[in-house]
Amino acid sequence: MLRILSIALGVFTWGSMAACAHHLDQAHAAAVTWNLFVAGSEAKLAWGQPNSDLVGIMMTCQRGSNAVLVSGDVAADRPRLVLASGRQKLTLNGAAEPDPYTGGHWMEARASTGEAALRRFARTGDLTLVKRLGSLEMQASDDAKGDIRRFFAHCEA
Repeated sequence: MLRILSIALGVFTWGSMAACAHHLDQAHAAAVTWNLFVAGSEAKLAWGQPNSDLVGIMMTCQRGSNAVLVSGDVAADRPRLVLASGRQKLTLNGAAEPDPYTGGHWMEARASTGEAALRRFARTGDLTLVKRLGSLEMQASDDAKGDIRRFFAHCEA
């Protein structure tokens, strides 16, 4: 019941997350988890603090699209997101957009759910955001692994 209430309260916060996601680094990682929200045909999966806009990365998809839109903070001079799961890596390039909330930059890029790194993430719940100055390991709890599988099932339905 508490989990359902937490998800319901989070829907309001996560609605505009891509535009206002705040920087999340390893120092905040102890208080974060994967969060799934589904509204109609759209699903969102975000690594962040529940009920906040402190997000390391977010993926969205439309039901049955077989594609995800990945967004996260990036360096203005190197707008790319590198995701790794095990030995599988996925590099996404895009345009850096100013983030008026943090003064930093963010980007978004589309990827197929069939990409090897995303397939492994869907199976294992292990994903690392590789950055220039280090990495953010985003390992899923057992509960969150179910949410991750549900997210990809939605995207591929």
